[in-house]
Amino acid sequence: MNRTVIVGYDQSPSGDRALAQAGREAAWRDTAVTVVTGYHTVAVASPMGYLPTDFQTAVKDAADKIAGDGVQWLRNRYPGMPVDAKIIAGPTADAIAEAARDADLLVLGNRGRGGFAGLLLGSVSMRTLTLASCPTLVVRGTPREPADTVVLALDIEDVGDPVVEFAFAEAALREARLRVVNVWDLGWAGSADPDSPDDLDTAKAQAVADIRKAMETQLNHWQAKYPDVRLAVEVADGTPSAVLTRATVDADLIVAGAHRRDDGRLGMRPGPIVHTLLHHADCPVVVVPRG
Repeated sequence: MNRTVIVGYDQSPSGDRALAQAGREAAWRDTAVTVVTGYHTVAVASPMGYLPTDFQTAVKDAADKIAGDGVQWLRNRYPGMPVDAKIIAGPTADAIAEAARDADLLVLGNRGRGGFAGLLLGSVSMRTLTLASCPTLVVRGTPREPADTVVLALDIEDVGDPVVEFAFAEAALREARLRVVNVWDLGWAGSADPDSPDDLDTAKAQAVADIRKAMETQLNHWQAKYPDVRLAVEVADGTPSAVLTRATVDADLIVAGAHRRDDGRLGMRPGPIVHTLLHHADCPVVVVPRG
């Protein structure tokens, strides 16, 4: 199977950022890129309805041109990179998710051509993510120079799953530092009724030390597999959404996991932390399916 990065492209400003990100990701991976553009077929509502006979052809041709322009931009930017286009009729989110079924990575903009300006994440991007079966990168946040840091939002119970491996692999590709952040609300850690503030501080310090040691022990396997990755392990006190959103200000990318659907269909079920990052992170967000 050929390795591929898929990018959903609609020539919006957000789509242009996704196209550029897809090119970088494919260059790091030495893979091909497929530029996917979806277009709607239009059904006549009644026998009295009328559409010009060439309307559907015009819609298809417009989608073909959008995808072709994306292909040409990537070929000009990355000579020699295998790039092709795919246009698919039907609901845009379904089309892109289906095209990316076996991809290494799916790249999306955070808001498309038809989205309201005030939306933090477009409905098409959100639906595509929930239908996706591969790691999905949503490009968002403030464009800036590389910060040389990948952040992993770590659930300590999931250190053996694909989310962790993806984060290590991505940091290795970028030659970046991997900042692994695990968030706990340690306000009353270790004692429900501490005898003194000093007792509480001691309990919190011990809890942090224990969690950090457990993280480092369980991450040793991945550090051995990716020895060149500079690893920083952090146990943070606070609410996960606030801490992780704050961590994106100085990051190139944040990686988080979402459980696969449990009804037999393809797709993911993003939890509240992933939802927060998709709407408020100040850098691109990768959601990796797990389970």
